[in-house]
Amino acid sequence: MFLRYCVVPVSLFLPKNFNPFQFLNNTHFYFIPSFSLSSSSTSTNDVDNAVSMFNHLLHKNTTPPDIKLGKILSSLVKSKHYHNVVSLSQKMEFEGIKLDLVNCSILINSFCQLGHNPFAFSVLAKILKNGYEPDTITFTTLIKGLCLKGDIHQALHFHDKVIAMGFHLDKVGYGTLINGLCKVGETKAALELLRRVDGKLIKKVDEAINLFEEMHCRKLIPDVVTYNSLIDGLCKSGKISYALKLVDEMHDRGQPPDIIT
Repeated sequence: MFLRYCVVPVSLFLPKNFNPFQFLNNTHFYFIPSFSLSSSSTSTNDVDNAVSMFNHLLHKNTTPPDIKLGKILSSLVKSKHYHNVVSLSQKMEFEGIKLDLVNCSILINSFCQLGHNPFAFSVLAKILKNGYEPDTITFTTLIKGLCLKGDIHQALHFHDKVIAMGFHLDKVGYGTLINGLCKVGETKAALELLRRVDGKLIKKVDEAINLFEEMHCRKLIPDVVTYNSLIDGLCKSGKISYALKLVDEMHDRGQPPDIIT
């Protein structure tokens, strides 16, 4: 079952100079329900049962618990029935049930998996307008959605906007961005991002180390500045032995330490 979402105006989502947060200044970024349905030939008994249970909970006399509805949506995501998630989420809103942050995140993931990034960003607009605070999973999902479509530079721009607004990403989000940059040959940008991460994640230096090792796996050779950033973080967090190991590695890779090191 697939229920189309209509967004007004769609063209504002992905302009040439993409600004994912521009919709916050637009009062018309709301879902307009469209009741055009189509059935899926890949439906299974499990999916049918999940949809049936969802509808049963939705139409009970008492207010249906968001947690139970969310668990059903999560199960559909795990089985990759993203169209069903979109359809059932629309039903919730039509019945006057406000999607909470968890269910909004599930809907964002479904739109991203379907390649409908503009609709995913419209859900982000609803999250912010409803006063919820998106978490790192939500932002990482949106970044991954952009990367899956090959919109790496837009993903990088979105990252910058997220950070500028005071939000943060974890190693998964940064790893997604770095992977995307590496896949399109933007190794210089990947190294620059890693350098910026090293500076921002000093308190979570283990995450920076994981990203650093990921760069090694992709045969990207860090420069002296990148090494210095990570060594500084290691020293500040008391990981002196690991920092000294990186100094030795610099020599081995033909990147002799400088006075800053």
